[in-house]
Amino acid sequence: MKLSRQFVTLFLCLTPFALNAETKFTQFLDNHCFECHDEDVQEGNLDLTAMLPFKASDSENFRKWVKIHDRIQAGEMPPKKKPQPPAAAKAQTLSWLKDALIKVETSRQNEVGVRTRLRRLTRQEYENTIRDLLHMEGFMVANRLPEDGSAHGFDNNSQALDISHVNMAKYMEAANHALHYAIATHPQPPTILTQRLSMASGVRHVFLHGDAVMLRNKKADTVFPPAAQHMHIGEGEHQKMGLSTSGASMGLFRDEDESFHPYFDDFISVYPGLYKLKFSLWSFQWDKGKVLPSRGNEVARLSIVTKTGDGRGGGHPSRLLDYFDAPSMESKIHETDVWLNIRETFGYNTATLTRPYHTRGPLRAMGVSAPGIALDFLEIQGPFYESWPPQSHKALFGDLPLQVFDPKANPETKPPTQMDFRKRWQPGKNERDPVEGIWSAHSETPIKDARKLLTQFLPRAFRRSVSPEIVEQYVGIVKQSLESGECFENAMRAVYQTTL
Repeated sequence: MKLSRQFVTLFLCLTPFALNAETKFTQFLDNHCFECHDEDVQEGNLDLTAMLPFKASDSENFRKWVKIHDRIQAGEMPPKKKPQPPAAAKAQTLSWLKDALIKVETSRQNEVGVRTRLRRLTRQEYENTIRDLLHMEGFMVANRLPEDGSAHGFDNNSQALDISHVNMAKYMEAANHALHYAIATHPQPPTILTQRLSMASGVRHVFLHGDAVMLRNKKADTVFPPAAQHMHIGEGEHQKMGLSTSGASMGLFRDEDESFHPYFDDFISVYPGLYKLKFSLWSFQWDKGKVLPSRGNEVARLSIVTKTGDGRGGGHPSRLLDYFDAPSMESKIHETDVWLNIRETFGYNTATLTRPYHTRGPLRAMGVSAPGIALDFLEIQGPFYESWPPQSHKALFGDLPLQVFDPKANPETKPPTQMDFRKRWQPGKNERDPVEGIWSAHSETPIKDARKLLTQFLPRAFRRSVSPEIVEQYVGIVKQSLESGECFENAMRAVYQTTL
């Protein structure tokens, strides 16, 4: 019910002298607020008489009264050029209004339960969400986001998960990175390659000094004998002689430390996807040139190493793959599937060889007795995809075809923004498949297809139903991008980046 100002004034005149708190509140409004905010004037599009009687149980009514309380408390209402209310009347009005609002809010909380503060996803939750949404099970993006805070011992507490322009910028970058990985740029799936690697490619420099030995048939190799009184020749010469491709096993006495990082440098992933890994391990006791049974089962550790920069040197970021048994004098084959991102290889460590054995004496390897772990080979095969384009691409573009984008035929349209996956200088011997032209998702009816794709994608991304009105807001981003000269793929990237 809307009350006119005349009715409110008449009501106050007929009210007994001993006014109750609510009546005093209404009288305060009549004396100091109705002049500018009634049904006739409505400055700032605000009619206070329409908000009476006080109905804070209504959510919109409640929101407006909270704002009015804050404006009065801050001295913004009445305006400074208007006569100001007595301090006691103002304090009494604010006290009554505050108590009324708290009462309504408390009642509402009792009905629906205590609510937690809105919070964003932690960076690990965000990574897991992207993996699930885009079907990329091992995709890494958490390391690209700022570290989360902590409150009461938890990093997922809402009090610790505030958000700033820095967070927003990093989440936009992370979303763009995810789209680079998800979108297919080849008309055919990458060739499945099988590459057999030797640890000699990663530790040939310590082999020179006697920290490792080459083994064949569980004995010292005669082609590449152990370092003895004289150190071996340089690394380059060993490579030319075929140290990494000789088929011999590499026995290592030294574990990884800050100055020693054994990597399989002959391989580096050039496609994200699932790979099959197969390798053979065994352990032994080295006694000045003799290969004897080991002291017991040893354990080696494999990790996934992300090469940074040009890929050279050690200390690249890594994550644990697993620990694997190396039984005495008996080669054990291990097999596992692993997801690799771009520019990744494997790190190796003789995990149970933690005691530093001195192999740099006058006789080097031929003068030392020490336990060792041998790796016969490591075989990497892949990448494997269930279908092509991969599920990550289909989550974004459905069954739309991949076509060559011709810049000459589309001079006013910007070409697709795709990641440059070239290796540049990276030590791996594997290369990407040659592809002619720029391939991208194509649509003959871009707005229609964008609406269809977003109708399917947004509910999955937001984990709730999405109204057609919301879908149209996102379609508007696609329209704006297309009007600015972007190709269809770029326009969809813009809306997906916003969504993510």
